[in-house]
Amino acid sequence: MGLKGSLRDFGISEILQLIGLQRRTGTLTVKTGQAQYSILISGGKIVAVEKTPELEGESLQDYLIRSRTLTPEQARYASQKAKTELKPLEAVLSNLQMVSSNDLKLFLGLRNVDLINRLFLLKDGEYEFEAGPVNYHPDLAVELDTEQLLMDGYRVKDEWPSILHEVGSAQAVFHKKAGEFGVKDQLEALEDSVYRLVDGEKDATTISALARLTQFDTLKMLAELKRKGRIDSKRSSVEAKAGSKLSAETVIRIAYWSVIAVAVILGLNGVRMALGDLSSASLPAFEQSWQEERVRQALEVYRLDQGSYPAKLTELVNKGFLPSRDLQFVQNSQYYVQEGGYTLTGPEPE
Repeated sequence: MGLKGSLRDFGISEILQLIGLQRRTGTLTVKTGQAQYSILISGGKIVAVEKTPELEGESLQDYLIRSRTLTPEQARYASQKAKTELKPLEAVLSNLQMVSSNDLKLFLGLRNVDLINRLFLLKDGEYEFEAGPVNYHPDLAVELDTEQLLMDGYRVKDEWPSILHEVGSAQAVFHKKAGEFGVKDQLEALEDSVYRLVDGEKDATTISALARLTQFDTLKMLAELKRKGRIDSKRSSVEAKAGSKLSAETVIRIAYWSVIAVAVILGLNGVRMALGDLSSASLPAFEQSWQEERVRQALEVYRLDQGSYPAKLTELVNKGFLPSRDLQFVQNSQYYVQEGGYTLTGPEPE
């Protein structure tokens, strides 16, 4: 199986789905602009993610410093030692017992998920999967299940535009709003843990590290807290450092994420307009959307691997491209292959 091409033809979701279903081992490389992501996969599970070049705040040591698990001085010493000994930073930190293995696994996992979530938003880039053994630290690696990541990725793509509208960016800073809140306004445990960290000084990435949550989950909770009237925006941490002038890099980043948000919104609206109401009354709305996405992804993955779309949807299950439970969405739908594509129509409304 050769996996090489453009993200314009096959998204990261389809690629990871195929690799996960076939329990492949190897390295998936994704290049976009000046950045390159290397995803190490063992038996269909993601065990490590690397990005070059790393921007400020993206490295493992940045996560550990923001979470106050490591001091800047300790981080510099360990980083230099890792370069001298040609070892991964996590291995050096473990050997020096600067950070517990549990904390290392936690923040390695959070960082990997944060990087993967960014890949789900990409619309352009080149990918290549090279099968073969992968080199990683088995005692510290956090195995990420591709199916769960795909479901989370679907949520990221679906919810990111509204979160971006409320929050602005991961560099956003918030302050608590004054007011009296009753029992009905009581926050859930995770929301409360994020709310307690809001102080008008910490940005969202710092709150994420201290709360030990992914950046997406943290931004989502901050957006919800803002909608509930519990917090309000201040200047971003980048603006706070630079005063009233935004750096050129910041302007570029804001423009970049704004373009992505618009593309995602337009893409989702286009899909919804094209599909119409394909839901089944027996399934919750999100599960309908997720299963619909899974079936359509499986069709593209099947074509990528087999060279054409299947004659029947049951072939997706028979050849291991889709769990049988995901066909529940299309059990009353009509599917047929046509020149240049396929048609999948939902059940007739009752």
